[in-house]
Amino acid sequence: MDIKIPYTPRKHQSYLHKQIDSHRWSVLVCHRRFGKTVCMINHLIRSALLSKKKNPRFAYIAPTFKQAKSIAWDYMKQFTDKIPYIKFNETELRVDLPNGSRITLLGSENSDGLRGIYLDGCVIDEYANVTDKLFPEIIRPALSDRKGYCVFIGTPQGMNNNFYELYQHAQGAEDWFNYKAKASETKIVDEEELVKAKEVMGEKKYLQEFECDWIANIEGAIYADVLAKMEDGKQLTRVPYDPSLPVSTSWDLGVADHSSIIFFQQLGRSINIIDYHEERGQGLPHYVQIIKR
Repeated sequence: MDIKIPYTPRKHQSYLHKQIDSHRWSVLVCHRRFGKTVCMINHLIRSALLSKKKNPRFAYIAPTFKQAKSIAWDYMKQFTDKIPYIKFNETELRVDLPNGSRITLLGSENSDGLRGIYLDGCVIDEYANVTDKLFPEIIRPALSDRKGYCVFIGTPQGMNNNFYELYQHAQGAEDWFNYKAKASETKIVDEEELVKAKEVMGEKKYLQEFECDWIANIEGAIYADVLAKMEDGKQLTRVPYDPSLPVSTSWDLGVADHSSIIFFQQLGRSINIIDYHEERGQGLPHYVQIIKR
């Protein structure tokens, strides 16, 4: 059966489809109006149609079920509507395809209700806003049996969240694809519209939403410009752990609602920071366990 999806990807979207096909894990940091939801919904549809496995299962997960419905459900119906024998379940936000594949739209607010499922592919949208246990405790095991893939997408919301940590982890990690799309580089949104957006949003919020700046909108950030330049110049990178060298830690202990920060470093020919942990609202026993781990 020849099935054609009414979707023509832009240059940047075509690049993402190819990279996601060749990596099991992908972290996509994209500016507003990039078209990331349309891109990922179509990637799920294509994966579901081409899968040779028995009863393939795919999922799109938003922070809440209501968001999944408002953000992605219309797109899902739009791009699958012409597929013969397609079945839509409006209550469960589920699409059943003629080859036995199923794509379901889910919310992360009831993450325990997702336990026990299996998946061949998954997209998690606005990853900074989903519960911390969603991927490591629920989705990762669901992908294990059939070695499924997962794509994490979103826009920066500061550095103290799981999306930023995952973005850092993906840089140089095996079988991980890491991508950042700035509006000034993609040219998807025209210059006049960007200027007007900046006028309304202000410089810092604009840099966060359209230039994918992790630091710009963080209150009290002193070295934001310096760090941003270092990141763009690829001076920030993964530094491997050397088992022949001792590990020391440097601490900035927070009180009340302030963050506690730990730098893990090794002194060789230079001082290499090999890991970083930041958290708030935890007592000393918690950080003892971090050190042991």
